[in-house]
Formats: sequence, C-alpha cells, structure tokens
Amino acid sequence: MLRFALDLADAADEISMRYYRNTVDIEQKTDGSLVTNADRDIEEYISSQIAVRFPQHDILGEEQGVKSSTIGDGKSRWIIDPIDGTHGFARCLPVWATLIALEHDGMIEVGVASAPALGMRWWAKRGQGAYRRNLNQKAGEIDQIQVSTITNIEEAQTLYGAYGMTTNAWQGADTVLRRSWRSRGFGDFWGHCLVAEGSAELMLDPICSSWDLAALFVIVEEAGGQMSDINGRAVFNAGHAITSNGLVHKEVLEVLQVPKDG
Repeated sequence: MLRFALDLADAADEISMRYYRNTVDIEQKTDGSLVTNADRDIEEYISSQIAVRFPQHDILGEEQGVKSSTIGDGKSRWIIDPIDGTHGFARCLPVWATLIALEHDGMIEVGVASAPALGMRWWAKRGQGAYRRNLNQKAGEIDQIQVSTITNIEEAQTLYGAYGMTTNAWQGADTVLRRSWRSRGFGDFWGHCLVAEGSAELMLDPICSSWDLAALFVIVEEAGGQMSDINGRAVFNAGHAITSNGLVHKEVLEVLQVPKDG
C-alpha cells in the first residue's frame, strides 16, 4: 500500500509541476476556496488508479467528494488532497503538496505528503516510522524523522497558518504565540511536517478538513508527535488541529482555552 501511494505521489508531482509557474485556470468554490485545473487533473488521475488497483476501496477527495465502491466492505478508504495550499500554488509560492492517505477500519495506516516545488517528501506507515526524502537527491537517501525533545512553550518554535484565524479560533492562541521562543506563519501541510521532523514544536491549524490532515496524522504520530483537537482527542476530522512534539501538548491545550485576559 505504501509503495502504491508513493508511486501515486510520483505521478502527481509530474502533473503538478507541469502546471506550476505556468498558466492555470483558477476558480473560486462556493466556500471561498480556490481550485485549479491542476487540482482536478491530479485527483482524477489518483482516483482512476485506485479504482483500477483497489476497486473495493472507497475514496474521499477534496474536489470529487466521496466515491463509494459498489463492491467494497466499507473498511478501506483513500483520502486525497490533490494540492494542499492551492492559494499559494496559484500565486507561484512553493509551499504546497499532494496528500495521500489510506484509512483502514477507522485508522490511518499510510500517509504521503509530497511537495515537489520544495523538493521534499514525507511519508509514514503505521508501526514502521516516519521518513523524509529530498526529491532533488538520488533515490535511496532517506532519513527517518523524529520530533524534538523541547518540553516547554518558552523554548518552542510555534507555527500557524494565518494569524487572524488562529487567534480568533482559540482564546489563548495569542498567549501561546507570545510565550513561544519563536513563531512563524508556515501553514498548511508544511507546519505539521516541520513538527514531525523536529524543526518546530507546535503547529496551530484552526480551519482544516479531513483531506488536509489524514496523511499528516500518521506521519506526525509515527515521528513520535501528537495531533489532536482542542479537547485532546487524537482525530484528524475535527475541522481544526493542534500538532506538537507531544511534550508540550498538554500545556498548550490548557493555554489555548484560557481567555486573553484570564
């Protein structure tokens, strides 16, 4: 399954890089988010390959929604975000990725996040660790990744997607950012991956969907980290996410829920 997901990522990278920094068709969806022909082409390709290889599996994609297999048993589902970070992609920023996850019996078993414009890819398989590869280097140069050992907010590097949305989502978010050793707006998939590889300790993601987080969920956990909702539940479908190295998680959740003047 992991090998198949990595092969899908290879093909998705080729499609996305053909569009990147070239003319793309951009549309605004009803929820205000953007979609490009690159998003649609990638998801269509990935979905078609899954349908051929695993016709019994269901598919959840950002652009095509749910595709339920007529012969499946409902236990296996692929969750796809063809381009996470479409707004940046449309404006030629390099921070975007194709996210591919396999869920089985409610557990994310495989996750791949491939960011060809950054030249990086992260992946994990449940029980076998999390890994990173520089796509600009020859195949085989793979690093296993691990979260950092920082234990308090004051020494933590904290990442977030958008300052206004983050501080509006949680009463104590501004306190967390101010108490942190350093804070930067490295949003979308990248913030979670940077926590997984130990470059940061915390990622605050106030508004996100299942396809934004499914692949990252297993990568973070296999790297020794923690992804949860504001109540500490280890889920990827709460509409928001707090990702950490695990060591600062409890304190962060407590501070996020304290009013600004509390």
